[in-house]
Amino acid sequence: MSPTATSAAAPSASPAAAPAGAVAPPVQSRRERLRDELRREVLAAARHQLAGQHGLSKLTMAAVAKEVGVTPPALYRHFENRQDVIAQLCVLIVEEVLDQLGAAVARQEPGDIAAALVASTRTSLDWAVRNPAEFDLVIGSGIRSELADSRALQRRMAEMVGGHYVPLFRELAASGIEYAADDELDPELAEQVRRYRDAVGGHDLPLGVAHLMVTSWRQVYGLQCMAVYGHQEFAFGDHVALHEDLVSSLLVRFGLDPHPTVH
Repeated sequence: MSPTATSAAAPSASPAAAPAGAVAPPVQSRRERLRDELRREVLAAARHQLAGQHGLSKLTMAAVAKEVGVTPPALYRHFENRQDVIAQLCVLIVEEVLDQLGAAVARQEPGDIAAALVASTRTSLDWAVRNPAEFDLVIGSGIRSELADSRALQRRMAEMVGGHYVPLFRELAASGIEYAADDELDPELAEQVRRYRDAVGGHDLPLGVAHLMVTSWRQVYGLQCMAVYGHQEFAFGDHVALHEDLVSSLLVRFGLDPHPTVH
């Protein structure tokens, strides 16, 4: 059969049919695409300003507009004010860090909770040390100094982070880990832990497990602050060894292998 005959006999290509019940993604208008593109550019510029100045004092709408190549009034058509830019930047940073943590956990053997926890905390520490200005904004004093009322934003970010850690602690609870009964916690503390647990999406976690979760974070956060702000750096210039010791002690507390194989 000749090539010409083959072409004539072949059925014409047609787009694959969408699965039954599938909903096509909404088509953005040109204006919406330009708006989203500007938003991404503004947040990228704000992030660059933040890192370059190692702080927030010189992060201004004028500086961001200049880097993006638009006039300051143009920014106010998409952001309410400087605080709105900062709030959206916080969410973007948390999203990206969680992507890194998720990738780190995905590299571990399925069901290896110890390795997943070590990978998460190592990745988090690496990010904090590499990005001290972002750490200070999102987890340090920056957010409270810049936003008059940051409670709603902090709760939103806590819920985002809970999406990563709650499933791991849910697995811990199912594994038979020992934890305090509700009546073993101080009543005032128990109420605070309950609010924290519900905010991070762990409504089904026993209070004792949520207590383990937040007290573990208390220790990890303290070490990250030491590393980022240079506390005791005359002795601990490199916080990796101290981090490994901390995480190993937490794993022992959870009844897990203190030295898992981490990929």
